Amino acid sequence: MPNQDITINFSLVPGRPGDPLERVAFWDAPSTVQWFRERGYTLYERQPYEVEDQVSFATFPSVTPEEGSPAEYPYAHYDLDSKTPLRTYVERGKVVFAQDSLNRHVAIKVVKANTEELAILHFLKRQDQNILKENCIIPVLEILSIEGFSFVVMPRWGGSVEFPWPERLREVLIIMLSKLKALSFLHEHNITHRDINDSNFLVNHIGDECDIRYNKARVDLRSRDCLSYAIFDFDHSIKLPPSVNRTHFRLPYHRSWGTINVIPDTRQGEYDFNPFVFDVGALGVAFCRTYQYLTPHIPMFAPFLDRLTTRNLAFRFTASEALVFLREMLSQLSAADLDREIGPDDLKIYIPYDKYNRWEHVTPEFARKWAHYKEPPTPWTTTLLRRVCGTCWGCHTVPWIRRSSSRSSSFLRHKLRRAGVSKLTNL
Repeated sequence: MPNQDITINFSLVPGRPGDPLERVAFWDAPSTVQWFRERGYTLYERQPYEVEDQVSFATFPSVTPEEGSPAEYPYAHYDLDSKTPLRTYVERGKVVFAQDSLNRHVAIKVVKANTEELAILHFLKRQDQNILKENCIIPVLEILSIEGFSFVVMPRWGGSVEFPWPERLREVLIIMLSKLKALSFLHEHNITHRDINDSNFLVNHIGDECDIRYNKARVDLRSRDCLSYAIFDFDHSIKLPPSVNRTHFRLPYHRSWGTINVIPDTRQGEYDFNPFVFDVGALGVAFCRTYQYLTPHIPMFAPFLDRLTTRNLAFRFTASEALVFLREMLSQLSAADLDREIGPDDLKIYIPYDKYNRWEHVTPEFARKWAHYKEPPTPWTTTLLRRVCGTCWGCHTVPWIRRSSSRSSSFLRHKLRRAGVSKLTNL
C-alpha cells in the first residue's frame, strides 16, 4: 500500500512568492521523495550549493541519460551538451521535475484544491492530446490528489522559447502563430489566461536550463522546423461556464494590477475590464517587445501589432481574429520572404510598444491602404489621466467617480425613457 503520509506545510497563493525555503524543504523531505517514488516518479536531485548552509534551486535528473533523444510527443527533445546536462533552476518551489518509470522527463506542479487553476487543468486532462498538440497547449498527464492539494504531472518542456534567437523569419512567425493558436483555443473554451508573457510559453526541447541562450541543439532543431510551442501556467486563469458570453464578462479594475498589468486598459480609471480583451493586448505587447523591430522585413506587422494593442478596445482583435489575420499574412509571404535571415541586430534596444514607430518603414501606398488600422499617438489628456490614476489616491478615486457617473447617467436615461413612454401612453 503506498504511503499516504504527506502534507503540504507551506502557503500557496497565486501571485505571491511565498517562502521558497519551506517549499524546498518539503520537496527534499524523504517522505515526499518516497511518496512520489511509490507512484512511479523519481524526483530530480538538488545540486549541492557552494556556500555552506545555503540552499540551491538547481536540480538535475537522478538517472542521467547516456545520450540525447529526439522528441516523442508529448515529451521533449533533449540534449546533453553541458557539464550539467538537463539541469533546471526554479526559485519559487511550486514546480519540481522528475523522471517517470520509463525515465521520461516530467514537471510536477502543486496546485490548491477547489481552485480555478485545478479545474482548468482537469479540463485539459480530459482533452485529446492531438487536439492540445495542434492548439499549442501543454498536456496534463496525471493528477495526484492529497488533502487540500493536487500534484499535476506534465511533460517537461523548456523555457526561454526565443533563445537562441531565431535565424529566419519563418521561425519567428511559427512562434507567433503558436502563441495565437494557444490563446484562441483557450478563449474558445471560455478560459482567460490572465498572465500572458513570454515566460508562460514552453518549447519541446530541454537542455541545461542555466546555459540555454546559445544551445546549438535548439538552433539545429529550429532550423529543421522540429520545435513545437505551448502555453502553460494557469495560476491567474478563469474558466467561465459555456453559457456565459465572454464578450460581456467583466472583472473589477484592481484584478488587472500586479505583474500581469502590461497593457494600460485600466490605467485611465476604468472601473472594470474584460480579461479576454486584456489577454489579447498583453500578447500584443509581448509580440511588440520582441518582434516589432522586424517590421521593415514584414510591413504587415505595423497594422497587425497596432490592432493587437490599440486603446480602442472595441476595435482590438479578438484572439481568433488575430489568428486569421496572421494566417492570411503568412499565406501572402513567399518562400524567399520566409527564409530571410535575421539576427541579433534585428533585436534593437527596447522601445515601448506605444513609442516605437512601426509605420516609418512602410511605403506611402501601404500606409494609406491600412490607415484605419494605425494607432494614433496617445493624447495628452490620456497621459495626464494615467498620471493621476498612478497616484495612491487616484487609483481608487477615479474609478469610483467614473462608476458613480456611469450609474447616474444610466439611471437618468432610464427615467427619461420611462417618462417618454408615459407621454406616449397618455396621447
